[in-house]
Amino acid sequence: MELEQALEELHLRQHMMREDFEVFHFRGNNGFQIAPHFHDFYECSLLLSGQLSYQIESVSFAEEPGDLLLIGPNHVHRPLFIHENKPYERIVFWLSRMFVEKLSDENCDLSACFSGTHNSAIRLSGAAREQITRVLFELLQASEGEPFGREVLTRALSASLLVYLNRISRGEGVAPPQMEIRVSPLVKRVSDYLEEHLSEPITLDELCRTVYLSKYYLERKFRQETGASIYQMLQKKRMIRARNQMQKGLSLTQIALNCGFSEYSGFYKAFRSEYGMSPHDYLVRLKETESSPL
Repeated sequence: MELEQALEELHLRQHMMREDFEVFHFRGNNGFQIAPHFHDFYECSLLLSGQLSYQIESVSFAEEPGDLLLIGPNHVHRPLFIHENKPYERIVFWLSRMFVEKLSDENCDLSACFSGTHNSAIRLSGAAREQITRVLFELLQASEGEPFGREVLTRALSASLLVYLNRISRGEGVAPPQMEIRVSPLVKRVSDYLEEHLSEPITLDELCRTVYLSKYYLERKFRQETGASIYQMLQKKRMIRARNQMQKGLSLTQIALNCGFSEYSGFYKAFRSEYGMSPHDYLVRLKETESSPL
């Protein structure tokens, strides 16, 4: 895949087209903005060159070449392009939950490395960096190469990579140094409040009283820290809950109430705006995905 095309794809869509994995290698410019978003799949991102800052929920990281991010499902995140006009290069690996589950076994949960937030930012060095970089490029080459044996080879490389990532995140051998982390107390307080009250009507007035800040300052500071309004973040968190509960089999009416919508029409509109399809159509696609073998 051409680098420019890969960059454009990542910017325009934040959902997987395949049912197993996708891998991208691209260069970009830090003036290219990507909105806060979340996935229902796992993401592994390795910075190869340049500078790039990243935010996951209320935590931000200043990345350097060799830095690895492991982002689990439903974590709101985005690149922070604070190094203007400086190009960067990275490789990104997306894996569906079902794909990782099928590669795992009862004694080896390969999704474990994606379970943290602070521990998901790792500064690789030496042999670990060379190993992860090599396997990612082998996976990229295999996914675009000779058709014969492609599926077998990419599954084997994916499994190998996940084993290495879990060993690194567990600190086996020499523990890799952690990159510098900055936590925004304001974003954390607001995010925690939203999570605790997702099933209730939430007003900005009540939130301001809780955090002891004026509306103007709170909205301006939150957008400055996250790139999104409080309302946008609330809707994203509600849609995360909605999708998780749909996967558990709850009725759409109950899910709408559990996500703070007094009327189904409001839930329908918000869901369609986030996912580009109705809740019913999403359920149909979800059942089709669950019934199809990888």
